[in-house]
Amino acid sequence: MKSYLTIFAPALLIFNFTQVAYANNATEFVKELKQHYQSTRSIRAFSLTHSYLGQSNPYQSWDFNVPTRYKAFKVTDIDMTNEHYYQNVVHHYTGGLYFDEVHFQNDRHSLRYERNGISLGKRAAPQNMKSYERYKNLTLMNIDFFAVNPLLEEQNVAQNVVYSKANNKVTLTHHASQKSEIEYTFSTNPIRLNSINNKTRNRIFIYDDYKYNNGFYLAHSLIKHYNGDTLPSFITRIEAFNTIDRIEPEKLVLPQGFYLKQSPNNRALKVTSIANKLYLITDESNHYNTLFYVNDNDITVLGVPRNANMAVDIIEKIKQAQPDKSITGVYVTHPYSDHIAGLVPFVDDGATVYADNYTISAIKQYVKFKNDISRFKFSPITHGQKMHDIQFFVLENARVKRQSFAYFKNAGIIFQTDFLEVANDNTIAKLLPSYSHQFIQFVLKEKLNVKRIVGYHRNNNITKDVMEKSLKANTL
Repeated sequence: MKSYLTIFAPALLIFNFTQVAYANNATEFVKELKQHYQSTRSIRAFSLTHSYLGQSNPYQSWDFNVPTRYKAFKVTDIDMTNEHYYQNVVHHYTGGLYFDEVHFQNDRHSLRYERNGISLGKRAAPQNMKSYERYKNLTLMNIDFFAVNPLLEEQNVAQNVVYSKANNKVTLTHHASQKSEIEYTFSTNPIRLNSINNKTRNRIFIYDDYKYNNGFYLAHSLIKHYNGDTLPSFITRIEAFNTIDRIEPEKLVLPQGFYLKQSPNNRALKVTSIANKLYLITDESNHYNTLFYVNDNDITVLGVPRNANMAVDIIEKIKQAQPDKSITGVYVTHPYSDHIAGLVPFVDDGATVYADNYTISAIKQYVKFKNDISRFKFSPITHGQKMHDIQFFVLENARVKRQSFAYFKNAGIIFQTDFLEVANDNTIAKLLPSYSHQFIQFVLKEKLNVKRIVGYHRNNNITKDVMEKSLKANTL
């Protein structure tokens, strides 16, 4: 009888030979890659301009049944020697919402400000000094010859890189650590990076449309799939790539007129009476603002927090302020995720949801409510409808198919979400969305008695004067 070792020795030899062959192929191919990318590996500072279409959440779209994409244009300067960066990103969201944001990091500061003034006004917000590393890594993935750097910098290719070849394409699977697995696929004639599959982070990048740009041969098309998305999460177009000596110094400082201010550290909610039977709940940042209206023993909440935890905090604060009364209603202006996601705690408390029929339809189909929706109670509102001291107006606009606001005539107060966004310092935006103009024109045409507009986001005391000045801004 042959021994166990004798029987299986040939197979062991074949297996070992195969592993060695693949290891040698990986080593040799990485050498080819280093030679191919040799001219780009010494780049230490560069400027990249690219545009992209981002996949919108259905519940951040004009119609949740037909999700849209948002547009963005980005200019990024990276200095890897000094660890500085500058980035200007312009976002065009649904309905013409226009954010023109700049963030940068120098030796001492990492700051962010917004040129259009719609979110931060003239305030610059501090960032973590680790921002450079984050934005550098995100930017490098947009350029094929930078994206392969982790593979080219591997010190033990034979052990940590697995080689395979099929259909004239080479795949290198890189295990940089026990928790990291990244597949790089290349075409070989000529050598081009086709894709990167980061299995650890569940991200797939597809590179295409190779051509010269300022002396460099690079992929100008990049499709990104995040978290198993079948449709592209991002569709990216490289517009320009340039090497630079350094980032222009004026890009790494705040422009004249902007000021640095820390966000308040006190996140404790406070309740303030702003009119008869009407109360405001917010913290020192005024980042999110909720109203509640008291009618006898019933409380109606206006403005749903963006998640259940925040909703629980709101409910507890209301019960502390009005311990003998019950929350019987909660008002929703439109079905954007950040205005409905916190509904369940209110439903658990027995509140009826007040919203227009389109918004109710969207809430009923919101996937995160599938286990709770049977417990929801709805009461539809219509344009012009009155309920106690509240009058509701429902408009169709460019932001969302149906959107409403609440008007307290006697108090001269409007509660609205997203119709009109004004920074806390009352900076007038340079470019205002068309739906903001529509809202202001409606308020003026209807001759609504307006002393104060409470926005859910940021400014909760927008005056009539600020509203009228905003009307004079340009429109998108």
